[in-house]
Amino acid sequence: MPIWTKVLGIGFALLALNASLSFHNIWPTLWVHLRPELSVEAAAILLFVAIRSAWFGAMSMPTRYLIATALLFLVLGRYVDVTAPALYGRPINFYWDVQHIPRVAAMILKDDHAWLVIISMLALTLVAVCLFMGLSYVLAVLSRAVQRPQTRLCLGSLAASVLTLYAIGMASREVATERWFSIPVSWMYVRQLSFAHAALVGHPSDGRFAPGQSLNSDFAQLKGRDAYLIFLESYGEIVFNEATIAQALVPAFKALSESAEKDGWHAVTASYESPTFGGASWLSHATLMTGAWIAEQDKYQLLLTTDRRSLVQHFQDAGYRAVALMPGLKMAWPEGAFYNYDKIWNATALKYRGPTFGWWRIPDQYSLARFYNAEGANNDRQPLFVFFTTITSHMPFIPTPPYQIDWSRLLSSTPYDEDMLSSALDVSLDWDDLRTAYTRAIEYDLHLLGDLLRITAHQEPIIIALGDHQPPALVAGAGASWLVPVHIFAREEAILQPFIDSGFRRGLRPKGPALGRLDQLHGLILRGFDSGWRKEIYD
Repeated sequence: MPIWTKVLGIGFALLALNASLSFHNIWPTLWVHLRPELSVEAAAILLFVAIRSAWFGAMSMPTRYLIATALLFLVLGRYVDVTAPALYGRPINFYWDVQHIPRVAAMILKDDHAWLVIISMLALTLVAVCLFMGLSYVLAVLSRAVQRPQTRLCLGSLAASVLTLYAIGMASREVATERWFSIPVSWMYVRQLSFAHAALVGHPSDGRFAPGQSLNSDFAQLKGRDAYLIFLESYGEIVFNEATIAQALVPAFKALSESAEKDGWHAVTASYESPTFGGASWLSHATLMTGAWIAEQDKYQLLLTTDRRSLVQHFQDAGYRAVALMPGLKMAWPEGAFYNYDKIWNATALKYRGPTFGWWRIPDQYSLARFYNAEGANNDRQPLFVFFTTITSHMPFIPTPPYQIDWSRLLSSTPYDEDMLSSALDVSLDWDDLRTAYTRAIEYDLHLLGDLLRITAHQEPIIIALGDHQPPALVAGAGASWLVPVHIFAREEAILQPFIDSGFRRGLRPKGPALGRLDQLHGLILRGFDSGWRKEIYD
C-alpha cells in the first residue's frame, strides 16, 4: 500500500475520532455540525492506544470492541448533552428525565401509535450499531498505525501535546488554549453521577424544607368569591417578545381584552421567573403553591416528604373547597396526598368520550365545561379554589381541537361538526415550523380564558392565569428568558390594588422588569387577599 494512502487513512481516523466527540447541535434541530475544536477525550484515547501498543503489542479484537463500546457511550453522551438544551432549553438530568421515558412510551402505545415506538427503537438501534462499527474501524486503523515505532512516537507525541495545551489553558489565567477545545463529555457524566448521588444519598446542605414563611390569609378581600388558578401550558414571555408569534397573537389578545371589558372585568399583568424551562411543569406548580423555590426534581421529591402548607390548605382554612382540574393526569398521582385536594378531576374522572386530539387526548375546553357543569355553575355551595392545568398547548401543540362556540354541545355525543373535526385532525406535525402550531394552541387557550370570563361573570371570581414555563427552545429560541406572564382578573377593581401596588400593570401585556420569582408570587397572593393588606402597606 502506498505511503500516502496510509497517511490519508491515519489522518481520516484522527479527524473522525476528534469529530465524534466535538460536534455541536444545529439549533434547534436533531442534527449536528462540526466546528474547528479539539477533543480532550479523543487525545486521551489516542495516547492510550499508543502507550498500550508499546507495552502490549497489537490490540486484540475483544479489547478493540471494549474501547469502541466506551467510546460509543461518550459519543451518545455528547449528542444528548448538546441536543437537549437546543430542544428543551435546559441540560438533561439522566436520573430524573429517563424515568419519564416509560411513561411517554406507554402513552404513545395506548394512543395506538405503537408503530412510532417500534420504528424509533429500530432506528436508534441501527444508528448505535453503525456508530459502533465505525468507531471500531477507526480504532483498528489507529491500532495498526502505532505498530510502527516511528508512527507511534509521532501520534503519541501529538496526543500528549494536545493534552498539555488543554492542561495549560485550564491552569493559567493568561494562556487561553482551553478555548480551542470542546467541553469534555466526561464532565457531563460526572455531573450526572453527582445528580444521581444527590438524589439517592442527599447532600448535607439540603436539609429539610423549613415550614415556610409565617404567612396566612383569611382571603377576606375575596368576600367568599371563587378563586381560579390556571396554569396555561407552555405560556411563556415569548408570546409578547418574539415578533412573529406576538404579531400572530394580536387578534387573540384583542379579543380577550374586549371580552373582559364587555363583561366588566379588570385585568393586571406582570412577569415572573419560572423555575423550569420547556417542561417539568410540576416544578412551577409546586413553587407557586408552596412558596418554596423548586427548580430541581430532587427538591420536588424532598418537598413531598414534608408537611409544608400550600395554597390548598390556606384556602381550605378559609372555608373553600379545593379542586384540581388536571386533564393530563392519566395515572396514579401520589403528590395528591401532599396537596390534599378535596377532589381531583383527572382524565378518568372527566369521562371524556369524544375524539382524541394528540397524545393528551382531552381538549381544554371540554375539561372546563365538564367541571363547570358539575361544580362551578352551582351557586348553592362552598366557595371554590380551582387549580386548573391546561394541556392543549403542550408540546407538540397539534392537533389543536376546533373551538366549539356552543358549549352545550361539548358534553354531548357529537361535540363537533364533521367538517370542523376533519379540518383539525388533518393537520400534520411540521417540526420545522412548530411556532405556527404553538401559536394556534395558545390562541385556543386565550379564547378559552375569554369564555371563562364570560360564563363566570355573574359569580365574580378572582382568576389568576399564568404560564408554567416557556415552550421548548426549538420554539422559544436560543437564549430565551425563563419568564412567564401572570394575568389577574377581577370584576371588583379594589381586589387588584395590592397587586398594582406591588408592580403589576393594568392590561394584558407585562411592562417593565420581572417582579421576581414564582415562589414570591405565593406570598403576594396570600398577603394581597388578606384583610390586613392595607395595614401592612401603611405601617
